[in-house]
Amino acid sequence: MRMGLLAAITWLAGCQPQADGTPEGAYRAFAAAASKGEDKLAFGQLSLASQQALRSRLAGVSAASGGSLGEDTASLVFRGGRGSPISAIQLLKMEGDRATVAVTARGETHEVNLAREGSEWRVEVPRLQGGQP
Repeated sequence: MRMGLLAAITWLAGCQPQADGTPEGAYRAFAAAASKGEDKLAFGQLSLASQQALRSRLAGVSAASGGSLGEDTASLVFRGGRGSPISAIQLLKMEGDRATVAVTARGETHEVNLAREGSEWRVEVPRLQGGQP
């Protein structure tokens, strides 16, 4: 189950950043950081709720691995490698501090939600059902 979440997050990578204050630009910057292996920067571009949820879900992973995986949540989340190159990002809707973009890579399109926190748009990790990643 964790691997599904990590694979989904890893898929969210592969485009050049354009910090232009839009949800699309925020996603591009996030994807570029994740693709370049800038784990801490990419993790910082997740919503605060997503960061906390990932920290909670990944707590103890290092202990369970005998210490081989380390404790750094950002590294654990983005360890899966580079995502597919993004061919398109399109704003689907924006209502107040919430937005949804369609991200297309390798002919597949997925919707990604973002939340505005302060003056910045941040990527939200999909909600996990029943506490299972």
